Amino acid sequence: MTLKEASEKFRIDIEKLKLYEGNDLLKCSQYVNGVPDYTESELRKVGIIHSLHKAGLDMPLIKQYLFLVNDKAGRKEEKIRILRKQRCRLLEEIHGKQQSLDELDYMIDEIRKEAV
Repeated sequence: MTLKEASEKFRIDIEKLKLYEGNDLLKCSQYVNGVPDYTESELRKVGIIHSLHKAGLDMPLIKQYLFLVNDKAGRKEEKIRILRKQRCRLLEEIHGKQQSLDELDYMIDEIRKEAV
């Protein structure tokens, strides 16, 4: 399957797939008429890669996570540690944004009180 076909199938922008490919997260095993052709098993990783990238993991950490996924030793705890650490970062961002929303709401409320 080509990146264009994968982009349509998974509804992921082709530029993101090229980014994943450029960072060696996707590996092409063969070329058809000079165009990379990815195996189904290789493209099954796209969902994991895309979810991790959207969640804010950087490319080296995604590579590390994929290595752990492919590692036969399992290492569940290490995979969970990576995911929990990023989950905590996202929660901190959410809380920070919520605080900003609360401050704006307070300011709006104060302005409304002045107008009365």
